[in-house]
Amino acid sequence: MSLTRSPENIEKDISNIEHALLTVSEIRSSLKHFTDIVQVEQKGPSFVQSFSDRLKCVRRDLNTLSAEGENLKGALEHAQVAAIENKFNWNLIKSLIEHHHHHRSEAEKEAAEEEIRYREEEANSGKAKEVGSIVKSSANHAYKELSSIVLERKSNLTPPEPLFFTKYINEWLTENKATNADLSVIFEKQEQQTLCGSTCRIKICTRKALVADLELEYERGSDTLVIHQYDIKSVKEEKQSWKDSQYLVFQKVNLLATTAFEDMLVFFAKEALYNILNWFASYRNLFVSPCQRCHKLLQFDSPQYKYLPPMVRTWAKKQPIHQNDHVPIVHSIGVAYHMRCFTEYKNNHAM
Repeated sequence: MSLTRSPENIEKDISNIEHALLTVSEIRSSLKHFTDIVQVEQKGPSFVQSFSDRLKCVRRDLNTLSAEGENLKGALEHAQVAAIENKFNWNLIKSLIEHHHHHRSEAEKEAAEEEIRYREEEANSGKAKEVGSIVKSSANHAYKELSSIVLERKSNLTPPEPLFFTKYINEWLTENKATNADLSVIFEKQEQQTLCGSTCRIKICTRKALVADLELEYERGSDTLVIHQYDIKSVKEEKQSWKDSQYLVFQKVNLLATTAFEDMLVFFAKEALYNILNWFASYRNLFVSPCQRCHKLLQFDSPQYKYLPPMVRTWAKKQPIHQNDHVPIVHSIGVAYHMRCFTEYKNNHAM
């Protein structure tokens, strides 16, 4: 690792650290909501669903923090070496601190306002309980009424239009049949229509590489895709979804997926779905393809993960539009990298 870092890289490191601290704040909020649900005295019929949703939020935020920690690895190692050798560029540090002082002041102001709102909500909790009981009673009545409604079926003379996931997964498999002969997509839970779209659970199998279980939702109004839960493991592995893989490489892939999905889900629903399927398809050569940067198969990742193959596959990501760019920047999809090589590649290309 180089002992010199440009001001741009250091400024990006500071931004990543601030982002990680915001994620820690989000984790605290998720844990508070989760604790409130567990400690509630009267657990209604929706308790199990609420418990599951809140637990997924906590797990999602923890995965996000783990992924952000990977981005900070190089910066923290550099800081440790600089601290040992006592080589600090104080003028540069001073200028960077002054540059970020304004942004931090605004963040602290927002945090103070949020604390004031929280105290006001606590003060009004007594009134809220009385109103909440009325709302709960009305909601229970409405739920009973809605549960008795039967939607009228359309005529069977014309076959119904296939739902979103069923339609576009079949189309993707048909279009990519030749190139993805070793890949299969199975509906573990058949697609079901909801008031705002549809949901399903699929299993993506890439022979001799990996198996991915994903719980997906399509939101028709915003034309977006949501991944509620995912689990990536070896094809030879049998485990519960909430347990970590016994293989270090798949533990690492699960961390990487958090960042990858955030980028891919920015696209509209069909393109986001195709991006996800293309990304998993690129793992067909997980254990045989060398790294694009160092051209080696195995590389020492860290004391925790030891030696790993290139477990990163680049994914689709929307690029910012610059006025001076005549040709849009296009990043290759499915290129193999070691995690360390990929981090260096992102820093060099300001991804």
